[in-house]
Amino acid sequence: MKLCFIDTESTGIDPKKHALIQIAGIILIDGVECSTFNFHSAPFEADEIEDSALEINGITREQLASFEKPRVVHNLFQKVLEQNCNKFDKKDKYFFVGYNARFDADFVRSWFEKCGDQYFGSWFWFPAIDVMNLALVKLLDKRPTMPNFKLSTVAAEFGLKPEGDLHDALTDIRLTVRLFDKVK
Repeated sequence: MKLCFIDTESTGIDPKKHALIQIAGIILIDGVECSTFNFHSAPFEADEIEDSALEINGITREQLASFEKPRVVHNLFQKVLEQNCNKFDKKDKYFFVGYNARFDADFVRSWFEKCGDQYFGSWFWFPAIDVMNLALVKLLDKRPTMPNFKLSTVAAEFGLKPEGDLHDALTDIRLTVRLFDKVK
């Protein structure tokens, strides 16, 4: 079983008009970690950038300008995926796993398309595995008393703390993997 845990950071909440600026992840095959990746991507020229989004993820416009071009990052990301998957084999794909996975999967799919790549589905099974929904099943009785259902709040319910700053995609995905182990 190939699980590709992915978290993204972006310049807003709309994957069609905002940029994916960080993609980080951990690939587990049959429960064994075989790859970790963490890429920062400059926005495409047409992408919108919300200052409020940059505040959340702690990235400045100057940092954005120093990030690698999106197509270069996309090629690097594909090289990571190619290590353990053959996109030409319809039976060989990763399960896309994340916390609020639809958000991240939509951003990655849109980023692929902006890079001129229509083959997101050649790498990943549909639908994505959402750790948030798995956690909800375990917390049905506690949910009404919780202030929110953010990753950090839910992880705390299971005794987990982030190892780094939240809203850094690598920190968030490491916490998501640990949470997945608690809720699967």
